[in-house]
Formats: sequence, C-alpha cells, structure tokens
Amino acid sequence: MVLSKIISGGIPDGSVILISGEAGTGKTILASSIAQEELERGKKVMFISFNETEDEFFENMKKVGLDLEKPGFLYYDLFSVGRGIVENQLNYIYTEIYKVKPDLIVIDSLTSILTSFSRDHVRSFLNTSISRFVKMLNSKAILISERPFGREGFGHGIEEFVVDGVISLELVYEREHYRRVMRILKMRGRRIEKPSYEFEITDSGLIVFEIPELDASEFVSNEKLTTGIPRLDELTSGGFYRGSITVVVGNTGSGKTTFGLHFCHANAMLGRRAVFVTFEESRNAILRAMENYGMDYEPVKDRLLIYDFVPEAKSPISYFVEISRLISRYRPDVMVIDSLSSLQQHMNPTELAKMMRYLQIVSKENGTAVLATLNRWVDLSSLSSFPATNLSTLADNMIVLSTFIEGGELKRKLVILKQRASPHSVRVHEYSLGEGGVVIHD
Repeated sequence: MVLSKIISGGIPDGSVILISGEAGTGKTILASSIAQEELERGKKVMFISFNETEDEFFENMKKVGLDLEKPGFLYYDLFSVGRGIVENQLNYIYTEIYKVKPDLIVIDSLTSILTSFSRDHVRSFLNTSISRFVKMLNSKAILISERPFGREGFGHGIEEFVVDGVISLELVYEREHYRRVMRILKMRGRRIEKPSYEFEITDSGLIVFEIPELDASEFVSNEKLTTGIPRLDELTSGGFYRGSITVVVGNTGSGKTTFGLHFCHANAMLGRRAVFVTFEESRNAILRAMENYGMDYEPVKDRLLIYDFVPEAKSPISYFVEISRLISRYRPDVMVIDSLSSLQQHMNPTELAKMMRYLQIVSKENGTAVLATLNRWVDLSSLSSFPATNLSTLADNMIVLSTFIEGGELKRKLVILKQRASPHSVRVHEYSLGEGGVVIHD
C-alpha cells in the first residue's frame, strides 16, 4: 500500500485530497497507484484526464507496473476535445458521477481545467460536484495540481476551500542527484507519524522509502555462514550469523573486495544463494578477479549473481531500494556490497546510517548475511582513534584491514574489531593475498 504505510488508516473516506508538485514529480503515478489499490479492494474508480488520451495513459502506467485496464476503472478522456465540447463533457461527467457513484474520483489536472475555464467556474465545479458528492456518499476524490518551477505554495488559491488533505511531491537537488520527496502537509482525520518521505518510481510502481519497526527477536538466527576463509572462520567462531551485517574497513589495496568474493563464492559452492553488488568495478572485472584467486565461477553461476552499478547514474536511495528488492525477490543467503564508499560520496553520514538501518531490517527479515566494504585507512596501533560512527554502531561485525611497509615489502594486517553476540579473536593477525586469495597467518 502506497499511503497506508505512512498515513495511519490511509486516506479517510469522505475526503478530497490535493496532490501538488512540479512537472515530473510523479503526481499522476501516485494518484494511479492509489486508484489501483482501490480497484484491488473491489472499488469503482472514475479517472478524469485533461492531459492524456486513454491509450497513452494505460501505456504509460504499464511502464511503471500499474495495470488499470480492469473492470471498475472508468477513464474519461477530455484531453482530445475542444473547450466548447469540454463544457458539454463536464455536464456529462456531473451526470456520470451521480449515476456511477464511484468510490474514488481522480481529476488530472486542475491546472488544465483552469486554462479553459474561469476560477469561479472551477470553484463551483469543485464545490457543487466533487466535494458535495464525496461528502454525501462517503467516497474519495484526488485533485492533481501542477506547481510551476520555483513557485511556493501548493495550489491555485481555490483548492484550499474544498480539500481535506494536501500531499506535495518535490524534486530536491542535492550532491549532484535529484531526490524525490513526498510531504504530507495536511490530512484531516488522520495521524501523521512523519510528514516527509523519500520515494522512487520504478518499473514495479511507486516505492515509498520508510523504515519499519523491527522486533529483532523474531529474526534472530543461530546459524553461522562461512566467511569463505578457513582461518577467519576459526577466528570468528564459525563465521557470520545469518541476518547479520558485516563491515570490512580498509584502505586501498588491503583486499576488501577479495574478502567479499570469498564470502560469496564459498557459500555458493555450499549450495547457498549469493549476490555480489559492485559500485567500483565492472562485472567482467569481478569475474577476472575470481579467476585470478582460483574461484571457479562456472559451477556457481546459477547461484551467484553479480550486479555492477554506476553510483553516479542514480540517487543513492535508488540503489538501496534496488538492493532491498534483490533481497526480497531472490532471498539470497549472503550478499556483498562493494563498496559503501562509492555511495557515501553522495550522502551525508545521517542518510547513510538511515539507509544501512533499512538494509539491516530487510536482511534480518530475509535471513541474509550482508558484507559491505568501506574504504578508510585505519592505524591498527591506535584503534582508540577509530571514529565511532552510526555505521559502526549498526554493524553486527566489523573487520579492520591495514597495509604497511616493512623491510621494503608491503604487509597486511587485520583485527576483528567487533562481533556481536559471538566470541572472536582480539589479536592482530597478518595476512597475505596470493593465487588462492586471502591467507591469514598466525
């Protein structure tokens, strides 16, 4: 449900709701998503459009996963007719509203109506035909209004006389990306837990990004999954718990990606489902790295999925939504995200922590053990200086990798900084990268 998750009880019966926003913010898609939910509940929907022909509307909605060509959905195309005919059509719609008695009326859009009629005419239409009908039959109505770019306010100065709720859709430009934001400015008769939410429009519909409450006790697992590195399994008392979040922190060249490859490949070899998400290399580069470290992809290709994403192509929230969809759809036993640093460049620390909290909940609900890498140099001789961040608090396990020069050679060391609810080594261990990948030395 699009709005019932964020508005307690959803849109109240007997309400007229205004959806306002600039061009391209998703107003029609939001209204259509609500319409589809009403259809699924066996309700009748009357959709009055001044912006698209019927064929264009159905085709555009199918592109975002909405199938509205169903019994109970009535589409009125006023886009293709002239002003004089529109006046006759409005009279016809008055009659249709009272004859059909729809449970939901959508008007797309008031902006288009105002180009053809006077404000007094439109005000009369809203008051006498829409608002009166909605109150009389305890149904619902959605009015869509386009807000000019840069203009403050949410309507044209007449909607406030009839609306019971206002939803504003916005495109917020930040850190070289546009974020879609939904603001619930008003909703009479409903309690609003939080007035602002980010959302995305995908080929599966409109997804509102909200972090649900989690009863952690419902998702606790005592099963441990191998790290893919035998000695690391010993140091962690058997690996990582199913549903846990592990962050591997280290500087460039410390082998973070290789740790992730071991984790995915070894579990896939055991018959488990694995997903490797990379933001830093191509899929072919990951396959080449696996081959170089002696990890044969052929026997696990049906169980180990590799996705390469370009962090600059979309907003960070888009990728977190995509990752959560991968988890929910594929239900992998293990997942690697390489790396958080690529997303961190486009988010502030609070946003990253919020996304990780969301990922934590999704992974626990599906029993997926997630390993994420983070590029950061850490001095193992002074771990007290390691910054305490929201990310380190959210992680169940944290492994710190470090490189240094000794005797003219590059050396690598690691320490298990944290492993929640499990005994683990507290020593610093030297390790190397070779043909077989990571080898930890005592």
